[in-house]
Amino acid sequence: MSNQKFNQYNVFQNENESNSMMTALANRLINVRSKGLQTILSDFDGSEHKLEFVKNIKGIDFINDSRSSNPNAVWYALETMTKPVTWITNIEKVENITDSLITSINNKVKKIVVQGVYKNEIVDFFSNINKESFFIMNLEDAVRTAFYASEDGDVVLFSPGCHCAGTYESYRERGCKFKDAVAQL
Repeated sequence: MSNQKFNQYNVFQNENESNSMMTALANRLINVRSKGLQTILSDFDGSEHKLEFVKNIKGIDFINDSRSSNPNAVWYALETMTKPVTWITNIEKVENITDSLITSINNKVKKIVVQGVYKNEIVDFFSNINKESFFIMNLEDAVRTAFYASEDGDVVLFSPGCHCAGTYESYRERGCKFKDAVAQL
């Protein structure tokens, strides 16, 4: 099967997202929480930018999940986290935020860093979600803000939840920029 963007229902962007989502769904349905899905997924070929451990700085883990280009992928990423999360996102539309994603945000996320050009509805949504939220224009400042907002034992998760939309050519470039920003801390 190819990794092309074809699906009768256009639910998944490619085979990897399909496999990841099915794994997450199966995990949730049978309530198997003892196996580390992040570890399992990291063994697959081509796992760069998908729940990729980047570095630990002062007890804070940095995870590159630049491949998460839709809210379902963000939901999956959040569900795999076992530590309090400072989430860096680029979600552009409130209507893309599903009820299951809101549940994961409420259960897993400690602080939110919204990076990029955002609309008032996004500012209003994240300001009213009862999580400390920051609104930052560029990725380097978003990473720095997330680092200083986090504490020992937290994880900074870069899981954008949208396509690159002209800022970067691909999720790969975006993920590399995230890793570069972490390296500058």
